[in-house]
Amino acid sequence: MLESAVVLAAGENRRMGNSSAPKSLLPLGSDSAGPTFLSRHLGLLRRAGAERVFLVVSPANRAAFEPFADDVVELVVCGDGSERTGSSVSMLAGLRALLAWRPHGCRTVISDADIVYEQALLDHVSSTRGSRLFTIERTNGDTEEVRVYGRSPAQPVLIGKGLASGMTSGLDLLGESLGLILLDAAEAVSVAELTRWAVGDPPRQRPYGYGGRLSEHEEMWQYLFTLGRLQVSQVSADLLFSECDFPEDHAYVREELFPAITRRDRNAVAVPR
Repeated sequence: MLESAVVLAAGENRRMGNSSAPKSLLPLGSDSAGPTFLSRHLGLLRRAGAERVFLVVSPANRAAFEPFADDVVELVVCGDGSERTGSSVSMLAGLRALLAWRPHGCRTVISDADIVYEQALLDHVSSTRGSRLFTIERTNGDTEEVRVYGRSPAQPVLIGKGLASGMTSGLDLLGESLGLILLDAAEAVSVAELTRWAVGDPPRQRPYGYGGRLSEHEEMWQYLFTLGRLQVSQVSADLLFSECDFPEDHAYVREELFPAITRRDRNAVAVPR
C-alpha cells in the first residue's frame, strides 16, 4: 500500500499548441465534462491507499488546481514565478511538503501528472517492494521518450532522452520510463537531500548538479543508478499506458486508449509481472 504521492503538475505546457489548459486537466474521453488526466490519477492514488497527495503546481496555474485540494490532496506551489526551473525543483517542493508531514519519510510514489494508465498498473506499483523506477517494455521513438539502459533491471546505468548508440553500447534497453518512481521511507528522505544539493536553495545554497535549477527529475534517478540505490521494475509491453506530450497524443488517448483502458478496468485484468 502507498502512504503518499508527489504529483508533478507545474509544467509550462509548451508543446500542446494552442491549448491554454494545463495538460493534466485535459479530458481523457470524448465528454469534456468527464475525467481528466489528473482527476483519474488522483482517484487511483486514493484507491491505492495514499493518505496524502502533494500536488505541485506553478503560481500561474494555481487557481486551476485549487478545486482538487481537500483533506487528502495538498496543493504545493513551486516558486514565485520569477524564474524558469526544471521538474527537479518541483519535486523538491513536493518532497519538502511530504517531510513536513512525515519527517522520517514514508512509502511514496513520485509521478508526472499528465499520464493515463489502467488501474492494474498502480496495483502493481503499490505491491512492489523497495525503491523502483518503472519502465514499460516498449519504445515509440518520439523526441520526448525517456529511455532506460542497464546491465539488468537490478543494475540500471543510463536514463535520458536522445541517448546515442555509442553511449548505450553493451547495455540492454530496459524500456521507456513511465514517469512513476516508488521510494521507500528512507529513500524519500535521501532523495530530498540529493535534490536540494543538485538544484540549490537560493539564496542560501547554490546548485551543484549538472543541470542546476533547470534540472529535470531524471537527473536524480541517474545519480541513484550510479549509487546502486534504485532498481528498475519492467512491466509488460501490452500494458495500457500513455503520457501526453503533443496534441496527437491527446487525440490518441481520447479516441482509442482511454476507451480501451475503461474496458480493461471493467474486466479487472491484472498487470503481468
